[in-house]
Amino acid sequence: MNLSQNFYRSISIGLACLACIGGVVLGCAHTEKSWAASSGWQSLQTPDTGGGLVVDPQLLTYKRLQVFFGWSSTTSAIKAPEFSFSVFESGNKWTTIKAPFFGANLAGVRKVAAANAKYSVGILFLHNIVEQSENAFEVMYSYSSDSGWSFSKPAVCDSFVLSGAGGGSDIDIAGVGGRKPSLCFGWTAENNMVKAALFDPQYRGDRPRACNLGRQGVGCDKVELAGENKGGFVTVWNDGHSLLSSYIRPLIGSNEDSIKIARGKFGLNFSLCDNSGKDPLLVYDLPRLGKNDKSRRQVRRWEDGAWQVVPASPPASGEAPIGAALEACQDKDGNLHVASLSRDGESIVYSCLKDGKFTNPEVALKLKPMIGCTGFSIATQDKYVYIFASQGPSNQFVRRAL
Repeated sequence: MNLSQNFYRSISIGLACLACIGGVVLGCAHTEKSWAASSGWQSLQTPDTGGGLVVDPQLLTYKRLQVFFGWSSTTSAIKAPEFSFSVFESGNKWTTIKAPFFGANLAGVRKVAAANAKYSVGILFLHNIVEQSENAFEVMYSYSSDSGWSFSKPAVCDSFVLSGAGGGSDIDIAGVGGRKPSLCFGWTAENNMVKAALFDPQYRGDRPRACNLGRQGVGCDKVELAGENKGGFVTVWNDGHSLLSSYIRPLIGSNEDSIKIARGKFGLNFSLCDNSGKDPLLVYDLPRLGKNDKSRRQVRRWEDGAWQVVPASPPASGEAPIGAALEACQDKDGNLHVASLSRDGESIVYSCLKDGKFTNPEVALKLKPMIGCTGFSIATQDKYVYIFASQGPSNQFVRRAL
């Protein structure tokens, strides 16, 4: 499998301590703080992946906690699929791994994203057409109307051939928190073009029509999507100079002009999340503080067609050093939970925004040194916050009480 950072964000995370992203070395000898792992975090069983190299795990809360992931394989046999998911049951155990049966194994899955819509689950994945070329890609989607027990045959959303170092590096999918059946797909294609397409399962026979939103900056291989309370979607990306956003209108799927959120090259240090189709929250770490900035970690809320500043005071113990990547989610009460991969690639650091102030950063889990992180994800369900992290064949799954 080609491990180029231009193909998928999970590998750029995994090589954060060894490689250059956009010409900037992310590695460092040690983090500035030496927090011990919090005693509040409980290590849990991980799903059995049969020794496969896990790529891009995605935690999803839909009636129950699920994890979607791809993994590398040297065979195209159906018994060794490259895309699968497991369900975390109430007995604190994972179900047997399920692989959506598509009639043939889709070898070459590079990225995976999942989201819930009304009564359903949608998945989006970046597929390398290896029999054609290492630079040939398809963005494919599948849909389940029975909570993931069965999936539709995958359909192509977009296809492209990369040239040079541009594009094809990230995907995302969003629903409106299970309140509406529609989904929105987002991805980057050739020439770093950021695209989005609305999908309504009632018209699944029609190929989603893509909108061109703008261009992504080199080394900024991340696009984020979230549903909002009017049935539309917001998308966020970085063009290398600024963090930008565009609104995808409901029903027709057309986009509004992009708006600037903040200046800087953010890399993978931003995350967009919704709360059951309510106002989405965006969290990002400023590359450098401006003269009026009191904290590096900033939070915005999408409200009435604009990004409103959310009060977010830094923790009493001080902010953690800026990380290599950031993921976030909201709980049912609207509190923001943030997980950050340290720049040395050796830990996942957690903090929560509650009552306008971030809690003191704490190490949720320690990663194995010098292996790299191929992806991590955070989600909440019931009274717990969960973090799942992968390092190829090694996975960790932890939780703590909210």
